[in-house]
Amino acid sequence: MTRAIEAVDLYRFYHAGEAETLALRGVSLGVDPGEIVALVGPSGSGKSTLLNCLAGLDEPDGGYVVLQGERLTRRPEAERARRRAASIGILLQSDNLFDPLSVADNLRLQMELAGRRNPKRLELLLERTGLANRRDSLPGQLSGGELARAGLAVALAAAPAVLLADEPTGEVDAATEAEVLDLIEEQRAAGMAALIATHSRALAARATRVVTIEDGRVRP
Repeated sequence: MTRAIEAVDLYRFYHAGEAETLALRGVSLGVDPGEIVALVGPSGSGKSTLLNCLAGLDEPDGGYVVLQGERLTRRPEAERARRRAASIGILLQSDNLFDPLSVADNLRLQMELAGRRNPKRLELLLERTGLANRRDSLPGQLSGGELARAGLAVALAAAPAVLLADEPTGEVDAATEAEVLDLIEEQRAAGMAALIATHSRALAARATRVVTIEDGRVRP
């Protein structure tokens, strides 16, 4: 079976003056369709850097990323963006919505970028995230929990093959966390692969597999 997404021996270095930070040190990790992998580790361990490289938002200094059987790394930015829109849903810790657009329009934009307009899915996601009555609200009018749910709805709008999420439940209460996890589980059951960086024990307990990263290395 072709893996949904795979990192092969990834290295990423950052430089600030003469100082060098080794963010990733030979990370290899794959996620299969229908699998939720919880990526755990202390702050600064490389979780966010790994997600950015897997999404094609950042280029590794060594190694490569394979998305649905085709290499994503070291492709032109336009090609990476096209493939990202078509196959990957991204949920960051913040700034997941465009401020001038309503919640519904943020979902529509994601669908259009992927070439998948689907009004029924848009309505379903608004309903499942409890945002049907906030569809016309701007991001600045939402609470923290509503922003988290809206961000997830946008990430799932185009029915991506892969969800990459960075602390999706970090700023929400237990009830909202349960709703987020239920929605992710529904998409997993439909075949989506998910790699989720988290400190949440509840999320790790719902994952099909837990991977620990420390000091830029995946722990055996």
